[in-house]
Amino acid sequence: MKHLILCCVLVLAGCNGCSEKKDVPGHYTDVQAHLIEANKKKHADETLRIKEFITENKWPMQETSSGLHYWIYEDGGGEQATLGKRASLKYVITLFDGTECYRADENNPGTFVIGQDNVETGLHEMVQLMRVGDKAKVILPSHLAFGLTGDSAKIPRDASLVYDIQLLALN
Repeated sequence: MKHLILCCVLVLAGCNGCSEKKDVPGHYTDVQAHLIEANKKKHADETLRIKEFITENKWPMQETSSGLHYWIYEDGGGEQATLGKRASLKYVITLFDGTECYRADENNPGTFVIGQDNVETGLHEMVQLMRVGDKAKVILPSHLAFGLTGDSAKIPRDASLVYDIQLLALN
């Protein structure tokens, strides 16, 4: 019995050493600071490219707090999109160089439940700014689109996307 108690005390003492907070090595802190700075630069460069693209195209876009840029160029006047509604969309997705990535039309629309389905974060945000029938030009920065990895098919890593979108219906 004495041996069992002694073993328990030793195990508990050893576990206590595991839970103590250790100092983070300086190398880790340096790497973390470098990654933060690199990410800030990447974001600033992408923001500059987006603004240059908007200026070149002379689009009167608005910007949301997330960095999404949009221009509703045709007012459809229909029902306002809201969370939980299933949106049906006609769209063309392109890169800044004009390369078409994806397309959906009236006969085969893109559909998703707003705020729930697994589509680009920026698409959830944008559709909520629209009414049925609206047509819009939208620029999703990479962090609101496919991010660091792209979609491993047609959209490259770190790509800003241009949508020409129409909200066809809400259900």
